[in-house]
Amino acid sequence: MKLNKKALCCLLSAAMVVSTLTACQNTGTSGAASTDGNTADTSSAASTDTTASTGGEGSASGEESAADSTGGTVELPSNGSVLKWCGYYDLNTQDKDLAEKFNDEGYTIEYIQTTSADYMVKQATLLSSGDPPDLVNYEWQVFPHGIQQNLYEPMDNYIDLDSALWSGIKETADDYNYGGKHYYIPYQLRSGVVLIYNATALENEGISTDPYELYVDGDWTWNTWKDLMTEWCDLGEDYYGIMPTGFVAMPFIVSTGTKTIDVVGEEKKILNNMQDANVQRCQDFLQELARQDMIQTTYANPDAALIDGKTLFAEFGLDWGFTTAQNAMKDQDIKFVPIPRDESADKYYMNTDTYGYLCPSGAKNIKAAVRYMEIARENEIDPQRLENAKKEATAEKLYYPKCQECKETSPDKTLATCPNCGAAMRENTTRVAMPEELYNLSMELKNPESEEFSFLFDNCFGFNTELTTLFQTGNADGEEAILGGPFMFGDSYTTIRDKYFGTVEGYLQPYRDSLAAME
Repeated sequence: MKLNKKALCCLLSAAMVVSTLTACQNTGTSGAASTDGNTADTSSAASTDTTASTGGEGSASGEESAADSTGGTVELPSNGSVLKWCGYYDLNTQDKDLAEKFNDEGYTIEYIQTTSADYMVKQATLLSSGDPPDLVNYEWQVFPHGIQQNLYEPMDNYIDLDSALWSGIKETADDYNYGGKHYYIPYQLRSGVVLIYNATALENEGISTDPYELYVDGDWTWNTWKDLMTEWCDLGEDYYGIMPTGFVAMPFIVSTGTKTIDVVGEEKKILNNMQDANVQRCQDFLQELARQDMIQTTYANPDAALIDGKTLFAEFGLDWGFTTAQNAMKDQDIKFVPIPRDESADKYYMNTDTYGYLCPSGAKNIKAAVRYMEIARENEIDPQRLENAKKEATAEKLYYPKCQECKETSPDKTLATCPNCGAAMRENTTRVAMPEELYNLSMELKNPESEEFSFLFDNCFGFNTELTTLFQTGNADGEEAILGGPFMFGDSYTTIRDKYFGTVEGYLQPYRDSLAAME
């Protein structure tokens, strides 16, 4: 029995907020495995019509200069040693290791607290008051919505993407070029949406096909995925192939090599691909899965989605989704695979996400903000950190870093005895080791220079809240969601597409006009 569509869409919206916000609020990047959020909060960031003053010059010039993108040098605006950070978490505690390195260079961080729901409005309010922060974090609505609202400074004069520090992520950063400028330069690629499953449940049901093995053998495709779900659903009427979350069809559409909405900022284009043949083909494929009753329409968090052994796959962001499911089912073999490859595509296209920071318009301490960005990037590519991360993620046992006897803290959480006094360290029994092969896959899904995957970021959730809602959960009655209707309920994508294409165009046009007017 299907749920009422309106009620279900409300659940999907909540699912999107939970799966993304939970990830974003655990944004520490200096820890061992850094398995924090792979997607930014899109649905709860409030839309604002406030267009902030571009400000742009800061109140004072810094003593240091930086190489700009043309090879020249510019002075970095600075007003001292205090970095004003506005966010819904405190860098001093959530990014403690990075903050301490920042402190060691003579800086301090002033925390301006806000909430995820008020995030964009808070920034606009601070800018209009003439007292903007110096640093904020990236969210999906930042690009292009926040940029169109003139909330951020272009960074091309302050960060050289051709330098050794940034060159490894330059191609990714170029995807966020807007009107020939880089307002957002990510320091890390984050793994996107994957399919999490319980390999023990497959074995218990006598099904020998393992999705991960299909992936390793190069056979993990739309068709093999569908065949496996068909075999699973044939076990009984209460067996379901997949539970979609608020991302719904987006990562599957990306697997065709096409974005639903594509912001080609350097060319000053915003493309609405709702009528593209690849989008149509994918939506028809997902619609057929729903019409064959393969879709579990009752949402559950990762710690409960697979626990009854009746739902085969759950669609979640990798890091939060996998670790949460794994910890909830420690006696089960929980695995994940990428979104299956589209047989008709020329490459293995994978949805992705990024993370990094921006300087609000009129920021007065860009010098400090850029230094924090550099420290984050340095940490991201540090070989020793990467080695420690793998060691900790795959270790059979982990221990709390603070010794109960001498109170000293060890950076190596795999040590069973304190390196200072020799006392036994207290074991952390709340985590489960990640198999090395899965860890390696997780890292490949975060590798901007991957030879296996071609990463695409769909901009469909980057505009105002109304457009995000239309894509994700539908109209005012909670029906006809562009990305959710066919996948969740077997609704006709053609009907939805024809009905709402003009509406989507209407939402996009102001952004196109603003982009075209940029110098």
